[in-house]
Amino acid sequence: MALLLWQGPVQAHPHVWVDMVVTALFSEGKVNALQEDWWFDEDFTATVLGDIRKLKGVAAARPQPLTDAEIDRLKKQAFANLANYAYFTHVWRDAQPVAIGKEVTSFAAHMEGGRLSYRFTVTLAEPIDPRQHRLRIGIWDDSYYVDVGPAKGGAAALEGDGAEGCQAKLVDDKDHPLYFGAVIPKVIAVSCAKG
Repeated sequence: MALLLWQGPVQAHPHVWVDMVVTALFSEGKVNALQEDWWFDEDFTATVLGDIRKLKGVAAARPQPLTDAEIDRLKKQAFANLANYAYFTHVWRDAQPVAIGKEVTSFAAHMEGGRLSYRFTVTLAEPIDPRQHRLRIGIWDDSYYVDVGPAKGGAAALEGDGAEGCQAKLVDDKDHPLYFGAVIPKVIAVSCAKG
């Protein structure tokens, strides 16, 4: 069952694929939160919708809009347990890990074509000034059961007060290999011109 996916990590090759975009949210020149957009693969989408809608086969896979009740069930049954895994979100300031808040804000789910999409915001335990510190953001499942990768067309954006003069780019993170060292994840490197 798809909902069992979120019950804990499994040491296996990926069974779920997610394309993501992360937007670093600035306030007064510091990054204090991350807005994450995820798009799930069509097979996982069909399985989750079947569980949420209590339907099977073609009826479950039909990409009709989600109702408010379905979004609520998705959040409680398929999303909430991700808090135990920090929503697969890894943040470092000068190579030191930075915790994120346990609760997300602005959770939304919708269908985009035949794919389920989540949007949510995580807060950082402490704001980071990328003009003073090296900031890296990675989104991945340490067990590699879920393969999270950058969306085509760009996986990083910057918004808010103080984002001017900053850039976000994808780089390889050789310090945190996955799947017994076989997979090198990408991280978003945020840097700013010093004022």
